[in-house]
Amino acid sequence: MINMLIGLSVNHSESRSCISDAYVNAVIKAGGVPVLIPLTTDLGTLENILAQIDGLILTGGGDIYAPLFNEELHPLVESYDIERDRCEIHLVRRAVEKQIPVLGICRGQQVINVAFGGTLIQDIPSQMPDSKINHNQQEERKTGTHFVDILTGSKLYDPVKTNKLLVNSFHHQAIKILAPEFEAIARSEDGIIEAIESTQGNFILGVQWHPENMSVAGNEAMHSIFKQTVDEAELYRKAKEIHKRIYSIDSHCDTPMYFPYKIDIGKRNPLLKIGLRSFGVSSKESFTNYQLKVEIPRMEDGLLDAAFMVAYLKQGKRDVISSQKAVDKAKSIIGEIIRQVENNKNIAGIARSTADLKHLKKEGKKAIFIGIENGYAIGKNIENIKKFADMGVTYITLSHNGDNDICDAATNSRTEHNGLSLFGKEVVKEMNRLGIIVDISHTSEKTSFDVLEISRFPVIASHSSVKALCNHPRNISDKLMRTIADKGGVIQICLYAYFLRKDGKATVKDAVDHIDYVVKTVGVDHAGIGSDFDGGGGIKGVNATNEMPQITLELLRRGYSEEDIAKIWGGNLMRVMDIVQKNVPLQPEK
Repeated sequence: MINMLIGLSVNHSESRSCISDAYVNAVIKAGGVPVLIPLTTDLGTLENILAQIDGLILTGGGDIYAPLFNEELHPLVESYDIERDRCEIHLVRRAVEKQIPVLGICRGQQVINVAFGGTLIQDIPSQMPDSKINHNQQEERKTGTHFVDILTGSKLYDPVKTNKLLVNSFHHQAIKILAPEFEAIARSEDGIIEAIESTQGNFILGVQWHPENMSVAGNEAMHSIFKQTVDEAELYRKAKEIHKRIYSIDSHCDTPMYFPYKIDIGKRNPLLKIGLRSFGVSSKESFTNYQLKVEIPRMEDGLLDAAFMVAYLKQGKRDVISSQKAVDKAKSIIGEIIRQVENNKNIAGIARSTADLKHLKKEGKKAIFIGIENGYAIGKNIENIKKFADMGVTYITLSHNGDNDICDAATNSRTEHNGLSLFGKEVVKEMNRLGIIVDISHTSEKTSFDVLEISRFPVIASHSSVKALCNHPRNISDKLMRTIADKGGVIQICLYAYFLRKDGKATVKDAVDHIDYVVKTVGVDHAGIGSDFDGGGGIKGVNATNEMPQITLELLRRGYSEEDIAKIWGGNLMRVMDIVQKNVPLQPEK
């Protein structure tokens, strides 16, 4: 058995990186292997360390330098180390981006808070003179001196199993304004926040006291905090190892919509200033900031091997001129996808087949598949399907929101064709002939049944969810689900909040509930994942590509095997791709 590697941040004194033995022994007692992270500002070194560890503990120590969170330094604060502050802030931000479990102890909790936008009380005695608690006790560290009240159901309540816990106290800084997306889960009698956790579902826990000394002294509640952290690290390590062996695919993202903002999918892009009028939000020009959700570095953090980037076309007029403009726009978007990937060919490549995906993963590169969202892109000429196939298009979503020449849509439909049109039937046959997967997300149920009757090969719903759990016209009914499965197809569960829950308050657990439903209804061979990131997708806990491991962690918690996880994450979609492309040339004809 391989024990979990738990990274421990260190104190820094007289050019020495050092740490109390109590941290080391508490981790060992909990079943982990402590790894000391030296204080360094070399980001490459820190990145290599983070790639190896399974959990991170930010330890106690000196004060935090207030100007780092945009406040003046309090005159009584003298013991600070700016280099350590910067090192640990970087460590915890990157650990969270990579979904590594994090425990912050005393100063470590404060680092978590300021790293994600909170502020601190810099000196409790002078700033809270009415407090009756001595937050810098004279008693030994193994001795508790005051009680904290713990929130039932919190990440801290789970291991300690009590609402009142006796803790020690060795600090004169504390949380003042809590960082967004965090919750206070324990407080002392004077109101000091004594513990925090992330509200986003990932494991980030902070405690203001020093549990390491109490754990080593035999305190079971304090030991349970370290055990919980090591257990979370073990689950994370298992997910990491599984992702090394399987092929993981996100079957739908709309990142090309942001190409006009001069993004580069090969790097971490800054916040984009998005004009809302282009999205139909306002008649007057107004703007919002937007953080791109799919980038190759985020794919790396999220252990994701491949993403389908789609050329999305809003349904427009269907006269000859407008239809040709749609064809030209689709070609332009696809050309830009290819150009972007070519510009990042050292880390990514265009994939047309499962063989391409396997080859790219072996080379350590990310695979980008090309899809078209809305058969409107075909225009009036069925020969355009061959042109798109030659450009590398792997699937075409037959419609978007509104009917087109091919079929009736699930939303904004006039039901003009009563399903597939005559032209649409020819489109499906031609897609079969050319080895392009037929995607029925966005089509009406009647259209979907028509497609399933005509198609010689399995079809997919690239980004839809389950109607029985959330009654939305874009979701898949049980009857349709069974027919898709009977034909060997796949329902790729969409991470759009209102497809998962009617109130839109969806979490990773809701997404996996939909996966569970598909598995229990038609079997594990017919479930997959299509995020719809950068097109409205994103839920609490899985709001960008780097957070995708949370799905794997939840699947593991529910007892899914590696074989099942491999099917859900990409194996099922790859099976369909292989069937559809069988005996069909994957390269353009000469």
